[in-house]
Amino acid sequence: MMTVGNGKSTIIQKEGDALKGDDIVQMEFRSPIGAHAQIEPNGVVAFVEESKATIMISTQVIGITRREVSSRLGWDAEQVNVIPTYLGGGFGRRLHTPHAVQAAVMSQAVGKPVKYIFSREEEFQHDMFRPPTHHILKGRLNEQGLLDSLEHHFVSGDVGNNSALVPNIVPPIVGADIGAIRGGFLQYSAVPNHRSVYWHVTLPFATSWWRSLGLLANTFAIESFVDEMALKAGKDAIEFRLAQVNDDEAGKRLKEVMRTAGERARYSEEIKDGRAMGFAASVDAGTPCAHVVEVSVEDNNIRVHKVTVVLDPGLAVNPDQIRAQCEGCVIMGMSAVLFEQMKVVDGSLTPTIYGPYEMALMKHAPREIDVVLLQGKDTPGAVGEPPLGPIGAAIANAVRRLTGKRLQSMPLKLT
Repeated sequence: MMTVGNGKSTIIQKEGDALKGDDIVQMEFRSPIGAHAQIEPNGVVAFVEESKATIMISTQVIGITRREVSSRLGWDAEQVNVIPTYLGGGFGRRLHTPHAVQAAVMSQAVGKPVKYIFSREEEFQHDMFRPPTHHILKGRLNEQGLLDSLEHHFVSGDVGNNSALVPNIVPPIVGADIGAIRGGFLQYSAVPNHRSVYWHVTLPFATSWWRSLGLLANTFAIESFVDEMALKAGKDAIEFRLAQVNDDEAGKRLKEVMRTAGERARYSEEIKDGRAMGFAASVDAGTPCAHVVEVSVEDNNIRVHKVTVVLDPGLAVNPDQIRAQCEGCVIMGMSAVLFEQMKVVDGSLTPTIYGPYEMALMKHAPREIDVVLLQGKDTPGAVGEPPLGPIGAAIANAVRRLTGKRLQSMPLKLT
């Protein structure tokens, strides 16, 4: 089902002519189904009395939860009081709170407060998963060893569509899913001919927002392919990218992030002491970010030693919290890129417990995450998801230099 060409297509970006000729490089990339797998399963306490309802719940959307409960009870929203608790991990999982409605209905039926908490198995079963994706990238180099053409086709299930936040969020492009296309745009605006096409497939299980939305998978595919083209051209990974970004305001901010990351990490394409560096960059919600990672391979396992993050969120209102967001994005992204994967077996999503659902552990964390904040504009910008974009491609690009293998599917495995 998840193959480019299936479903309905929408062109989200186009400049110049379509790719033609015999010297075209083509590669495919995939990402799997991903669970939120947050520590605290969903739970709620509901007490429905004669003319009022009290809902205690962990939710990211207090207003939506309130409207859904009041609608099901046939009441005015003012009759429902939602008391939010600590999230216990949100990441998009707490946008969907049908258990609040279920608990309210049960409480109304028995006339007493009802506590309803998922088991770990139920939490996995009822998750709104990160959809799997498939990408086809095509490109061609010109005589100067730069990209003359670049094309990205990608397919995804629902992210924003059919979620709790739609129709509250209007997609910028008619026919496109605002969540799935995050990171799907080609940031190399100086490439004369470039195009990005989104394909939508309806999956037989629920998918929705997962931290970074489509950004992680799209950046993994695009930046892995661009890195491979840099190797084909025999050029430094950062210099290759810098030469293909326009000098408008957004382009200048992206270039500065790239340069700073390279300088801060002392980026080198040499393999030293069994370690290699990988570079990747992305722009999400107007915030550019670049990662340089340092990796080794131990017993066929990928080991990340250091991650340098350079982010330009504009005016940093709380720099310490932004650094914490960057660190969290790196760790969550590493877990998704190196370990996490749901599968469909005999019509069921599996696994439904920790352990078989592999995740990064403390021992897998890099010894150092170096975060540098730039200010390319005088107003605050997005922070929560942009730092997660480059991590997958940066790791894959480092592994490519270290082993000669181009890993094209997440989770990244050498065997």
